[in-house]
Amino acid sequence: MEQLRSSNCKPAVSHLRQLIYIALQPEHPPAVNEMVYTDVPSSPGKAAMKMRIPSGPAVLAARRLLRSFVITNAPETIARALPSCGDPRQDRSTPPDDGSLESVIGPQSMCIPNAKNCWSILAHGFTRRGQNLTLTPGESKKRTHNPDEDEDSLDGHTVENAVVGPDAWSVLDWLILLFEQDEMLADACGSGRFSNLLLQQIPYPRSGIGPRWDAETPLRIVFFCLEQADTRRQILGSRLMALLINLSSTAHLDLPIFVASVYGRLTATALEGLPALFSNLSRSPTVHKFKILLCQKFLTDPSHDQTADARPKAHARVQPRALRQARTESSATQNPKSQLARPGASVQSPINPLPGYTEIRRLMETKPSPSAIVSTSLLLRIKFELLNSYGMLQSQTPLTEKDTEWLASLHDGRMIEILDLAFGRADEGGEGGMLRETIQSIRSAW
Repeated sequence: MEQLRSSNCKPAVSHLRQLIYIALQPEHPPAVNEMVYTDVPSSPGKAAMKMRIPSGPAVLAARRLLRSFVITNAPETIARALPSCGDPRQDRSTPPDDGSLESVIGPQSMCIPNAKNCWSILAHGFTRRGQNLTLTPGESKKRTHNPDEDEDSLDGHTVENAVVGPDAWSVLDWLILLFEQDEMLADACGSGRFSNLLLQQIPYPRSGIGPRWDAETPLRIVFFCLEQADTRRQILGSRLMALLINLSSTAHLDLPIFVASVYGRLTATALEGLPALFSNLSRSPTVHKFKILLCQKFLTDPSHDQTADARPKAHARVQPRALRQARTESSATQNPKSQLARPGASVQSPINPLPGYTEIRRLMETKPSPSAIVSTSLLLRIKFELLNSYGMLQSQTPLTEKDTEWLASLHDGRMIEILDLAFGRADEGGEGGMLRETIQSIRSAW
C-alpha cells in the first residue's frame, strides 16, 4: 500500500480503518503461549489465529503508512475512516458493509466507526474491550491479560483511566497532523485558519443551532499531555491546544465558553498546568488574543479573593447555560438552519472585545490576598503573559486598529509606571525584577 498510494486515488475506508486499528496495538505484543481464550481450549497456533494479534513490525508499518497518507492525500479523504459527532437531529447511520468483515482483522476494526468520536479510540484498552483473554492456566491466578498492567501509573494517572493509552500516542500524533494539514489547506484557500475536521469532533449543541461549545474531551487530552514527563508528549498537547484556539477564533466554537473551560481546568489544579500551557504555544495573533482573555479572567475572577489598588469594575456574571441559550436564540433568529462549516466557505470571526490600555493598567494593580489560590509567583507570570501578549498583538495589528493610548504609553513614561505596578520597582529584584527586565528587553518588538 505504501508503494501504491497516490494523490489521485482515494484509499479505501476499510483499509484506513484497519490501519488505524493495527496502529493502536502494542509494538511489543504478548507472546501467544502466554494468552488463550478462556472459552476456547486450543493450541497456541489456533489461539494466534483466533486472537489475530498484529506483529510489532506490522504495527510500526501501519503507523508509517497512516502518516504517509496524510501527506499524499486530502485530509477529508483520510477522515472518512474516523468516527465523528453527528447532528443530534439526524439518526446515526450504520457503517455500510464494504466486505472488509471477511478480512482477518475486519470484524475487530469495526470498533473504530462505532466509537463516539476520534478521542474515544485513544483511550486505554479501546481495542481490547470485549476480548476475553486471560493468562494461561500455569499462572497463579486467572485474570484478563493486559500487556500494560505492568505500569501502575502514567505520570500521575492510573493506566486504566488514561485518556491516551500507552499504545495510542502515535495515533494521537497522526490525528493532530491530520487536523494541522486540514487547517493549513483551509487557510490557503481563504476559508480561515481552522480545521473543519476538528470541528466535526466537537458535539453539536443539543438544539443543533448555533456555535458548538463542548470541547471538554479534547481539553482533557490537552492537559493529560501537558502533565507527561516526556517533552514530546507535552508538545502534542500544545499542538492540539493551538488547533482548538484557532477554531475558537471562528464563529463555529464559542470563545467565551472555551476560555471558561480552559480556566476551569487550570484552577481545578491550582494552575499547575499554566506554565506548560503557555510555554509551547505559538505567537500568532489568535493565540495572543486567547492568552489575553484567559489572563484577564484570572485577574478579574472574584473567587481568587484578590485585591486591587484600583476599584474593580462591576460586571454582571452570565452563567454559561444562560449565555449558550442567548447565543442559540440569536443564531436561530438570524439563521434558522444549523450553521455548518463547509470547505471553501469563509468564516467571519465573532466579535469578542479585548481589554484596552485602561483595563490592562488596572489589572496590573491586582495583588494576591493571603487566602488566594493563586501564588505570588503565578500571579506575576499571569501579568507577564498578559503584558507581553497585548504588546505583541498590538505590534501585529494594522496601524488604524491599534490602541493609541497603549502606543502613547510606550513613549511618555506611563509604561514604566505599569511595570512598577505589576512587578515592583527596578531596584527591588526577585522574581518580579527578573520578569520586569525580560519585559524591558522585548519592549522594542512592541
